[in-house]
Amino acid sequence: MSIHDFEGLARKLRQFNEKGITQVLRSIAEAVGETLLNYVMDEIDRQHLIDTGLMWNSFTRGGEGNVWEWDIDRNAIVLEVGSNLGTNKNDSDQWGYPRLINDGYRINKPHFVPGYWNSGGSFVYDPNAKGGFMAKPRSFIGRHYFDIAVKHLEGGMNALIMKRLEKELGRIWS
Repeated sequence: MSIHDFEGLARKLRQFNEKGITQVLRSIAEAVGETLLNYVMDEIDRQHLIDTGLMWNSFTRGGEGNVWEWDIDRNAIVLEVGSNLGTNKNDSDQWGYPRLINDGYRINKPHFVPGYWNSGGSFVYDPNAKGGFMAKPRSFIGRHYFDIAVKHLEGGMNALIMKRLEKELGRIWS
């Protein structure tokens, strides 16, 4: 590599200080977060886990129930992504629908679930419905769609990070 414009190189290196590094790392973290959410939605679709779209939308950046939270300090840049749809903020033990489907759950006592059956044969929850059904005690196995998406991401994360780093450095050096 031959450099003829040392003055220009020095200027670019001064511009690429800690703020520039933070911006590059943040951009890479966003790309990884978006990719993970896309893998989650692909896995939800592959396993046919939704029929209303609420859970799907909660894994869309900016969607209802979506988690997209930054924690940036001098030692780390952390981006937490996922869904908190249906989670009770006052009770950390009350899991939302996406986590129940991922991890599995158990119904311990019978209870009435209001709603109706649509023409397609699936149940539609409606808290104002007069009809419904009695849910009996039973266990539901977790579908682990989020865990599968994370494993899928881990398999290609280094390549994704390197590709995004090359793009960011190309943008800075051009």
